[in-house]
Amino acid sequence: MAALELLDWPEGRPLALAGSAASLRLPLALHNASSVTQHLAEASLAKVVLTGGGPALRGAPVPVLMNLAGDSVTRTRLRLKLDPATPPGRYEGELALGDLRRPVVIDILPELKLEIRPAPVVVDAALGPAQTFAAAVENQGNVPLTIDATGSYPLGEEVAVPTADDSPALFLGLPSSFETRRPSLIRAGVVELRQPGGPRRLPPGETQVLSLELALPDGLAPGARYHAFIPLYANDLHLVIVTATKSAAKPPPTKAPPRSSKGTAA
Repeated sequence: MAALELLDWPEGRPLALAGSAASLRLPLALHNASSVTQHLAEASLAKVVLTGGGPALRGAPVPVLMNLAGDSVTRTRLRLKLDPATPPGRYEGELALGDLRRPVVIDILPELKLEIRPAPVVVDAALGPAQTFAAAVENQGNVPLTIDATGSYPLGEEVAVPTADDSPALFLGLPSSFETRRPSLIRAGVVELRQPGGPRRLPPGETQVLSLELALPDGLAPGARYHAFIPLYANDLHLVIVTATKSAAKPPPTKAPPRSSKGTAA
């Protein structure tokens, strides 16, 4: 009999896992059948390939570093270290845990995850109504994304005390759960955004820098702050529009001293 045994996972029976590549955790129950302490250094995936033919599942060995006392049972959850860009699909193969081997079936689910930098993009309205700015987009998921920011988007002016009618969720057509994540806004027109060159294809794990052209509406107050949210998948390209250089305020006109009138004696 081997010193280490896997409880609840008989030899030859595959264990099924499903989720995103970054969230897979494997429940383990290890029994040390010997009377001496056993050491387990690492676990790894062996010959785990996409069903129907395809690339092998790339996963780094997982350090376990467990000391199992003699005649004891240890339960743990093992986090598999998989590439976040692993394509979705069903993978089959083996898990190697010391001298133990067990079949596994892993279903990697599609994950659409986009990171946008900077967050937010700050635009100085004093530089003119038509401007160009850059933003980086990173595909942190496992399926290709299409990036197209061209369009007309609502512009909101930040206010200190919102009312029910001026709720950012109502203004932007968002569910009420977004209210705590957005500034309080009132309607202030629209911004026009153009992405020269058209839509971009963004493969998993890749970062691209977009050059975007922005047209601001007329009549923005120099002392106000404005926000626009451009939805890109589950994230937003957040624009903050400010006026860095304000016009010098004119001093109030000087009032002439009151003129006194004296009556004349008859």
